[in-house]
Amino acid sequence: MRAVEFVVRGPLVRGDVPGLCGRLAAAVRRVGADAVTVDLAALTAAPSPAAVEAVARMRLTAGRLGCRLTFRHVAGDLRDLLVVLGLGDVLDAA
Repeated sequence: MRAVEFVVRGPLVRGDVPGLCGRLAAAVRRVGADAVTVDLAALTAAPSPAAVEAVARMRLTAGRLGCRLTFRHVAGDLRDLLVVLGLGDVLDAA
């Protein structure tokens, strides 16, 4: 298994999302990864629509590349919102 770690810097605005997904795809392709862990520690502010969109679109991007995706260091409020929205399956156990 080849894995890659990807760090998201915050805060995010909606215009950041396409570039973020493009960089994620490039990182996965560069190493031929089949698993990616995305570190969201920098997203400490209240959950924004841009942060939720970024998580959803990164999940789609990884899935289209046949790559398993996990998010780690997800702030409590964002974690809770993602679970409510049905995206809890990609959160780490911590």
